Amino acid sequence: MAQFYFLSVLMNILAGLVLVFGINLVSQKYDEDFEEADVLDDDLGEISPESSSESKVKKTFGELGLDSASFRMVIGILCVFVAIMKILSVFRNDVPVLGDLIPALAGFAGGASILLEYYISTTDTEVGINENVQKVFIDSRKGIGYFCFAAALLHFVFPQVLFL
Repeated sequence: MAQFYFLSVLMNILAGLVLVFGINLVSQKYDEDFEEADVLDDDLGEISPESSSESKVKKTFGELGLDSASFRMVIGILCVFVAIMKILSVFRNDVPVLGDLIPALAGFAGGASILLEYYISTTDTEVGINENVQKVFIDSRKGIGYFCFAAALLHFVFPQVLFL
């Protein structure tokens, strides 16, 4: 269906934005000096390791409210839902399952990363996560974000190609 095609592109772009330019909620929760370090860097006028354009994007991203936990939860749920629907629905004479494999995998990975980060940041109890899951979904969140961007762009530009 065309609706899920559009939603797949949109959700992968939003997941990519959240994962690449959004703050890491897990490190913010476990780092007590998170806000203090930001204030000290601003007061001293030192150049942060991030480029100025990336910091401007992050600042704008936060001002729009896209760093809120509830927004991330909604985006994560929608990414996973649309990924499931992309696997189940076929778009115009496309091959079932394999026709939209890369956008569906990007949606699953992006949604799982966002939802896992949301869960870890909002729970009050100590969360024991498998070391491999931590490496894949939390530590490499920017890589997953870039994968979501690439899948959305390729899926938009080449809609009839197998796996895209």
